[in-house]
This record gives sequence, C-alpha cells and structure tokens, in this order.
Amino acid sequence: MTILCWHRHTMGFGRLLGVCGVAALLSACGVLGGGGAASTATTAAPPTAVPATSAPSPAPPAAASPIPSPAAKPTATTSAPAVQANTVWVGNTDGEGVYVRKTPVMADRDKPYPDGTALTVVGDDVDGDGQHWKHVKTPDGLEGYVPSIYTVDTPP
Repeated sequence: MTILCWHRHTMGFGRLLGVCGVAALLSACGVLGGGGAASTATTAAPPTAVPATSAPSPAPPAAASPIPSPAAKPTATTSAPAVQANTVWVGNTDGEGVYVRKTPVMADRDKPYPDGTALTVVGDDVDGDGQHWKHVKTPDGLEGYVPSIYTVDTPP
C-alpha cells in the first residue's frame, strides 16, 4: 500500500512540475506578462528635450531598398518654344516629298507630303522595317509615321 501512495504523490508532483514549467515559459515569452527577458528588453529611454533655438538636423540618408524603385520618367524642358521642340519638317527627299504611313512599315503608305511640310512629333521614335521612324501628326490632322531620314529639325 505504501508503494501505491508514493506513486499517487509522484504523479501529482509531475503534473505540478509540468504546469509550473509551462507557466514559466509563457511568462518569460511575455504572453502572461509579469517580467521575463522580453518585457525588460522593450523599455525605452526617456525622450530628451531639444532647445527651440537650434536648427533642425538634416534627415539621415535613406537606407538602400532591396526592391529597386522605378526610375523617374524624363520630362520635357520648356527652355525652347514647344513648336521648335516638337516640330520637324519634311526634307532630304530631293523634292519628291514623303508618304506618311499608318504603321512603321515602308509599304503601308497613306498620304504624300511635300518638302517643307511641318510635322508635329506626337510619340516616341521607333525602329521597324529597316528604318528609324518618327511618330508624327500632319497639318491636316493625319497621324502616322515617316522615316527619320526624310525629316529635318529646321524649316527648309
């Protein structure tokens, strides 16, 4: 009978030890509160006052981001009149003029324009069909492409 009583006491002691161990672990992790390494590590130093007469300190440089940010898109400058910056003229055609094309393909002719015709650049230059093309709009409103070799930057 003595062995049976001792066994009951040791099972109760084992349970008590297990409960205390879990409580100590949870308390140390900060789940139960009441101290532990986590709660003492989070105490902050009191703020210090800055005199009102001092100049603001410069902001610290930004840390490098592991994710690259998109590059800023270039913007047009307004130092020259808009007509000069966005206008080209038909030229270098030996008096034959140039066809405005619907697409940047030589065979996709739409309408011919003579030398000296002002063309407004409305989009980015593109490469295609063995040529470098300007995306333009004509004085009568037709939008299309002309080979860059048949445009000049100054009126003829």
